[in-house]
Parts: sequence; structure tokens; C-alpha cells
Amino acid sequence: EETIKLCNQYQAAERPITKEFSTFTLSLSFPFNKLFGNSTIAVPLKSFQNDKMSLAISQFQVPPGSSYYRDFTLHIRPQYGIKAPVFHIDFMKPALGTPGLCSMDFFNPDPGVISPRDFLGEGLPAVQKALALVEPYQRTKEEGRGKITAYLDPYKSEFRLELVEPKNGDEALRRQYYTTVSEAVKMILPVYLSRLNALEVDASYAAAHEQKIKDLVMLFYKNDFAVSMGKSVFKEHFKKYWLDGFWNVEAALPD
Repeated sequence: EETIKLCNQYQAAERPITKEFSTFTLSLSFPFNKLFGNSTIAVPLKSFQNDKMSLAISQFQVPPGSSYYRDFTLHIRPQYGIKAPVFHIDFMKPALGTPGLCSMDFFNPDPGVISPRDFLGEGLPAVQKALALVEPYQRTKEEGRGKITAYLDPYKSEFRLELVEPKNGDEALRRQYYTTVSEAVKMILPVYLSRLNALEVDASYAAAHEQKIKDLVMLFYKNDFAVSMGKSVFKEHFKKYWLDGFWNVEAALPD
């Protein structure tokens, strides 16, 4: 709801694809029904855009119609010619009974032209304050930090979050984790959106920027574990959901 309010603030209009996937469900077979804890899940997608950005919210609701979301992803891609990093945050429960994870980053598609630190500008102290809040939850290298996303290392920022929920099962500690992470995100997201929407399109850079974004999309497509799983569970709907709805990018994907 907070994200939708921010979309309205920046006059980002809902894209038609949102209606197509607003009540979309998937029927799962083994092993995915065991992984998600149900044979049917809802995967509603909301997609918005204005002249500065394309924004998508993807959720995995288990079971459909319930209040439990196994995965929530917010993805913001600057429009071509806007010299800003891609914002991506993902809250997930890898499996029932396992600690929740949260990853966030400002992916930089063109380090020679774009600097996340310069982009944040006067908003940098707020982001640094947010990072300090969640520092106790940052996953260490020994715990697997960065292992499954090593292919993205050239695109990652110094502000990357890889957070893990406390593992001892104490409910008070769990609540504190989610409260703290939520507070940090509410500090970071308005900064990103404000800085992004203050920028002007550089038409002379748009074509080169588009290609850099497509290169990043292809890197995800070929290497990302979630993409691999998504192709298996979404089947013929995957390309439209992920490429058009999530990334809002026109590109030819290999089968």
C-alpha cells in the first residue's frame, strides 16, 4: 500500500498488464508443491510507469486468497536515458520452517556512466542510516552472502543488503527483525524515488542505456535461480509475466 501511494505521488499509471495478472494462479506439481506448501498459489502482479520509471510488484500468495505471502518483490527500472541504478528488493521465505531472507540492491547497468553514490546525492545519509539499522541482520560470507548471485557482482552496489531473519525461533526477535527491516525500507525507497524522478532523460544516452538494461536482463535470465524456477512453474506464461510485466523490456529471450 505504501508503494502504491508513492506511485500515485509520482503519477505513475497502472499498466494494462496488471489486470491480466491480478488474479493469476498457478497449479503446482512435485517438487514445487512441497517447496511452496500448497498445490495452488496466486502470483498477482502490479505494474506501473511514468516518464522516469517502470515499477513492478510481484507477490506469491499461499494459498490464493490468504493473508500469507511467501515472496514479495519490488523492482524499479529507470526509463531509458535516465542515469540511475535499478532498484530491486525481495522479501522471501525459501521454504516453510526456514528463516526469512531480504535482499536489496541498486544494480548498476553501466558503471562507466552511472554512480549509485552520486545518484543518491543528498539522500545518501538517509540510506546510510537505514543500512546501519539493519547491519545486525546482514548475512556474512560464511553464511553464504553473495554466493548464489556471484554472477551479478559487477552490477552490485556498496549499499547491498542480504538480511536473514533470526534463527532461534524467538517470536519477539522475529517481530523486531521485520519491524526494523520495514523501517529501513521506508527510509530508502522514498530517497530512491525522489532522486530518480528528479532526473531528466538524456535522449543521447537512451539507446546505449537500453542495451545495457537488456544485457542485465539476459544475465538474470541465464543465471538466476528464481528465473530457472519461474520458467518451470509459469511455463508458457513466464516470458510475459517476467519480461513484460516485471521488467517492462522488449527483448528476444532464448527458449
